[in-house]
Amino acid sequence: MIRVECGEEVNRHGKWRWTCPRYALRGVSRQPLLDACREIRRMGGDPKEIAGLFREARSVPDLTCTVGWGAGHTVIEPDRGRIHFAKWQAKPMAMIKLTGGQIAQTGQFRKQEP
Repeated sequence: MIRVECGEEVNRHGKWRWTCPRYALRGVSRQPLLDACREIRRMGGDPKEIAGLFREARSVPDLTCTVGWGAGHTVIEPDRGRIHFAKWQAKPMAMIKLTGGQIAQTGQFRKQEP
């Protein structure tokens, strides 16, 4: 089983630090197990392998899923209605330009003069 370790909450905004020692991955996420599965798949991980979300010093995971299932799903939290899993879709980043060492989003970038 691939171990995904859930760390502390970041700024009390429902985002958690996570690490996956086996793949030397880390991140901050509202859904750490699912995001870890996406990263593992991007690295060529086996979609049939089980991944588990563990709290510190625990030997039993709180959640488990296959890497493939976790990579393909997200959690939907509508304003009204029930929270549920749904198919994950990559969202294209806003047009990002790298100009003069600065990153800007959308077409509203204006080069700053030194």
